[in-house]
Amino acid sequence: MHHIEVVTQLGPAHLEQLPPLIAAAAHADGHEPLGEHKFLRLQRGDDLSAAVLAYDRGRLVGYAHATAWGEGDARRAACEFVVDPAFRRLGVGRKLLDHAIAFARSHGARRFDVWAYNDTGSGRRVAEEFGFVPSRRLLHLHRHMRAIPQLPPPPGASLRAFRPGDDDDRWLELNARIFAAHPEQGQWTREDLHTRMRQPWFDARDFLLLEVDGTLAGFCWLKVEERANEGRVGEIYVIGAAPEYQGRGLGAYLLSAALQHLRGRGADVAAIYVDESNRRAVALYERLGFHYHHVDVCYSLDLRGAARAPRAAEAAA
Repeated sequence: MHHIEVVTQLGPAHLEQLPPLIAAAAHADGHEPLGEHKFLRLQRGDDLSAAVLAYDRGRLVGYAHATAWGEGDARRAACEFVVDPAFRRLGVGRKLLDHAIAFARSHGARRFDVWAYNDTGSGRRVAEEFGFVPSRRLLHLHRHMRAIPQLPPPPGASLRAFRPGDDDDRWLELNARIFAAHPEQGQWTREDLHTRMRQPWFDARDFLLLEVDGTLAGFCWLKVEERANEGRVGEIYVIGAAPEYQGRGLGAYLLSAALQHLRGRGADVAAIYVDESNRRAVALYERLGFHYHHVDVCYSLDLRGAARAPRAAEAAA
């Protein structure tokens, strides 16, 4: 039997054991197993988030984190999980998901989402066995740093770096308006912003703000990191333009300027995530030279009528 621990804040002992688990999974699977948003919330503690940790004789062999948000019928929860490659197909994944689903139910969630990064056939089979259905596809696009288009700025537009302390509230207000329909990005608080600003990868010079006639109208936040097997990657971390400025070419200009900036920062490749259903954005990125790299899939479970996962899932998880 594996020992399970559920916490609302990750302590030093957890943070010491997590990197080897994550590294082992990334090496075996060829991609990072977890996203950043939930992980950072759990480092500082959050009553609407939970970490589920599975141990085998004191060794951390599985980890999941889940977050709930929304009200009433819009209440949802989302989860990511990882199992040590040496302990897969032993029921660890099932236990993690069982506890994560229990967390979602305890917070009144109507829907539970699980992300499968770099979706594979085995991931699809596990999702089906647990009763999940695919609900969202997130494309991971790449671009090499040659032949970068250089677009002129729209009339009245100017680009500058983010100024920590001075721009915080203005950016949060703009971010909330741009991503009002996004379940995580649009809900950022000042603490969410400051948590990112404390990360080793943060550099204010890579946080580009676009003003039109002195009014903040858009931004492109970049993350530059050394990544195993990929070299120096410049990720388009978040990009957006205010709704009232859409259709004026701000997005294309921001992306072009970001690519120029990343080339100056020595990036070997640029990367961006985009929802497959956002055909307008996908077309823009393809027009500026991005190509398909892999897809992440969100699998969803309707908790209002979901039964307990079938026993057949235990061996596969």
